[in-house]
Amino acid sequence: MGVAEVSVVGEQRERTRARPSFGMPLAVGVVAAALFWVVHGALIDDSYITLSYARNLAFHGHWGLIGAEVSNSATAPLNVLVLAAVMEVVRQPVVALGVVFVLANVVLAVSLRSAARTSGFPGWTGALGALLVAANPLVLSTVGLEMTLASALLGVLLLAAVQRRPVLFGVAAGLLALTRLDLGVFVLVVLIGRPGLWRGWWRWLLAAAAITLPWFAFSWLYFGSAVPDTLVIKQLQKSWGDWDFSNGLELYHGVFPTAVVVSLIPAALGLVCLPIACVLRAFRRAASLWPWALIGLGAVAHYYVYTLMGVPPYHWYYAPSLIGLSLLLVGGIGAVAAARWSLAALAGCAVFAAQAWFVGQHGLPWREAAITTNWATAADYERIGTDLGRLVGDRTVSSPGEIGALAYYCDCAIVDGFSDRGYLAPQIQQRLADATPFVRALLEFNYRHFVPAEPRPIDENLRREPGPGPDPRWNIDSNWAEPAHLLLEPR
Repeated sequence: MGVAEVSVVGEQRERTRARPSFGMPLAVGVVAAALFWVVHGALIDDSYITLSYARNLAFHGHWGLIGAEVSNSATAPLNVLVLAAVMEVVRQPVVALGVVFVLANVVLAVSLRSAARTSGFPGWTGALGALLVAANPLVLSTVGLEMTLASALLGVLLLAAVQRRPVLFGVAAGLLALTRLDLGVFVLVVLIGRPGLWRGWWRWLLAAAAITLPWFAFSWLYFGSAVPDTLVIKQLQKSWGDWDFSNGLELYHGVFPTAVVVSLIPAALGLVCLPIACVLRAFRRAASLWPWALIGLGAVAHYYVYTLMGVPPYHWYYAPSLIGLSLLLVGGIGAVAAARWSLAALAGCAVFAAQAWFVGQHGLPWREAAITTNWATAADYERIGTDLGRLVGDRTVSSPGEIGALAYYCDCAIVDGFSDRGYLAPQIQQRLADATPFVRALLEFNYRHFVPAEPRPIDENLRREPGPGPDPRWNIDSNWAEPAHLLLEPR
């Protein structure tokens, strides 16, 4: 074959690679839709907090967990805004959640495919990466929270790092900040490890500022806090006895051993890839894998930061690290696939097969999340919440400790620190008292416009009591908690 013919063949291949293909995004979307059907009836309690915020915003133009009070406890404002926008169209909160879940996984797949092709890896690794994230049992146990949206944005961040696109990097960084501030750890690690992005620093800085500043300024002036109140609420909770973030996976493994092991497989393999990628980088080999390694380093850094903070081991706190290391694994598979296609494809499919096996054996559809710390299933709270709304009417009732699903289904004035900001002022004072001088100064600036209010007067108390109760419809249990019942009584 002559030089001219080789050139023509190369150009044809490049056009084929660049030609948009809708088969892969469609396939990922179909699988994501099937996964959502599996989990849609097994959402955890905190997912219903997000759904309640989005429903109140979409249907009533109100920012709050309950219609009776303005609150600022939505940890992921962007997730609420996106859900509310879709809800305006479909008018069904759970359907809107399914649409966002599918679209986020498609965005992740397309971003990874573009990043893979730019890196010289096969495009199919994009679909593999999206499926490994979407089917992860722990990530599936967070559906309704911000982790699916975060995974899509981490894919965009990776794409920006691979292609050295400052504006796209700034957009991804800004959206990640609006999703959850702690995801900025990934942004910082990529910035440090990808100095080429600094040549266009003003582009990504302006893009990030244009996205984040309007919301943070509005929140600071309107709610009296630029960041969600959960920053204070969660930090005050500290540990669960002997268990905190540092050893929480051990706690979950004791209760949900199979789910935890299957969830950790891609992360563990990603950890194996990390030192290899770093050594290759040091010897100026496999440079195309380095941006993928930076996402893995961000995952490790995120885990380390949460360990230092000593926060409770909520299972969704581990999701960013699992997602980041899974993306690094996909990069490693792509790098191997460039030389040994069949071996890399077999390894990736084996990991996904293990996840698919677990999803199926846990039940179709799931009755409750594979990993959960809730006292009751979503079905229990739906039944009780519907009764509660009918019984309390316009009266105010105290939360028994888990408020999300009850607030969603009762659509009544059920209150605690997440729905009523009247409880926040003492928590702020306690956090200020425990803070270092620097952190105290930041908190004081953040709450400069905060106006304390009295808690809403409570008419009835809703309490959780051990064992079965007199009304079997108000009995609750879960794979995490012992059987109990909820009891409603006058204040």
